[in-house]
Amino acid sequence: MNINWWVLLYELIGGLALFLFGMDVMTRALKASAGSQLKIFLQKMTASRWKALLAGTGITAIIQSSSVTTVLAVGFVSAGIMQFESTLGIILGANIGTTITAQIIAFKVTKVALLLVIVGYLFTLVSNQKKHHEYGRVLLGLGLVFLGMNVMGEGMHPLKEYPPFLQIMHNLSNPLLGIAIGAIFTALVQSSSATTGVVIILAAQGLISTQGGISIIIGANIGTCVTALLSAIGKPRTAMQVAIAHVSFKIIGALLWVWFIPQLAEITEAITPRDLPRQIANAHTIFNVANAMLLIGFTSPVAKIISKIFPAKHTGKDGDIHLLNKYYLQNPGIAIELVDKELDKLYLKTNHTLSKGLTIALEGSQTDLEELRLSDKTIDFHQKQILSYLQQLQQGQLEKDETNLIKKQVEIANILEAAADLITTDMVEAADHRIQHGFYISDETNKLIKGIYSQSIASLSTAIRAYQTDDNTLASKVIASKKSFNKCSLEIKERLMVRLSQHDENRISIIRFETEIIESIGRLNSLARRIAKLQLG
Repeated sequence: MNINWWVLLYELIGGLALFLFGMDVMTRALKASAGSQLKIFLQKMTASRWKALLAGTGITAIIQSSSVTTVLAVGFVSAGIMQFESTLGIILGANIGTTITAQIIAFKVTKVALLLVIVGYLFTLVSNQKKHHEYGRVLLGLGLVFLGMNVMGEGMHPLKEYPPFLQIMHNLSNPLLGIAIGAIFTALVQSSSATTGVVIILAAQGLISTQGGISIIIGANIGTCVTALLSAIGKPRTAMQVAIAHVSFKIIGALLWVWFIPQLAEITEAITPRDLPRQIANAHTIFNVANAMLLIGFTSPVAKIISKIFPAKHTGKDGDIHLLNKYYLQNPGIAIELVDKELDKLYLKTNHTLSKGLTIALEGSQTDLEELRLSDKTIDFHQKQILSYLQQLQQGQLEKDETNLIKKQVEIANILEAAADLITTDMVEAADHRIQHGFYISDETNKLIKGIYSQSIASLSTAIRAYQTDDNTLASKVIASKKSFNKCSLEIKERLMVRLSQHDENRISIIRFETEIIESIGRLNSLARRIAKLQLG
């Protein structure tokens, strides 16, 4: 039989491209329509290894992407919300969740491919609502997946009467050959779902046996290890830990089942005796569910071994910005949460500068002032890193509430940097004036100024806490404190004016210095209220 190999390859590669593109469209739409609920669900479902298993299964079944589930898990570990051990249950669950694709494909609904594409496209074209738009993209993506399978199936049809190919398929009774083919093909296309889809197409054409299909599927699980390891290169150390765990579970599972392929084939043939595609899909499900049940009890020792071999050390220059990795931009919800963690650090740095700033400005030496100036460089660097990360985050697809949160984070980063500048620039310049003229302020004035300064620092702390805890009551207290602060500030200024008449050659310089300090404190208090207003909306 003569086969036009160019046409065959054209249809096979074209169909595979449609399949992979459809999976990508569907996954992105499912992720967008699920929104931040995925993050909330995952946070609540990690109290035990079994809950983590269910969470990984549920989320991956919904969005059909184990990589998105992994990003969520890695992000939570990096943010300190979840322990690394909990992600192992999620990984095992994600393996189960991905079997849904094979089950859908095996139901022989590929004939409705074009209908799904048409309906999905009409949804995106007619509806102005974002949610309906995403539902349309889900149908469109699923239709493209089925359409790609149809094209691949038509391309492979001539192989049913091509003896050399039939001989190769017969040789797949040797499980090692099937595993090798599955691993190599999956590593090349970087999608175990695509490999499973191709196997089900071969089964539908009668070109492969149940045992041969199972061998390739087991190989596909090993092939995904390449994808996992490649995706972890250059990523946070936590991502590498998760990738190693992912690879470990896949390899262990494959080694456990390679000896029992005939028995697994018999089980699936007994369940659906005259439906080869369903046998392949069921074997895929049984394989992953059984592996999860067997390995879930070993998550603790596996986590300890991996953590010991690949400790989650942060090797940055000062360990400050390790959370803001581009890896997390795949999930805006996680990225926003990690930015909040960095804003907490930025506030602690700013607060450290504020806590010693006034004392140095009022009493410190020139050396103290220089050290205070230098502290601003670290704060400036940290703020710029946060803003740069938020800029990258804004370039992705965001929900309206995510956009609003990012705007708030940008504003808070700028406010904290401005608060530090009031000390390291404004107060330091005023203190230079004090040292240059060699005067000191009285103990009484010192005490009064430190009193309103403490009020401003307390207001800033309360405003930040209001943002961190989403507490509008605390934010309202900061706004209400304005009246009390203004009263105290005015009393000090009036006292300074009375003392202006006193005979002292440095009196004008002292008044100027004290006024500049008080004005800086007033601006600091205003910055605290700006954060409170952001919280109140």
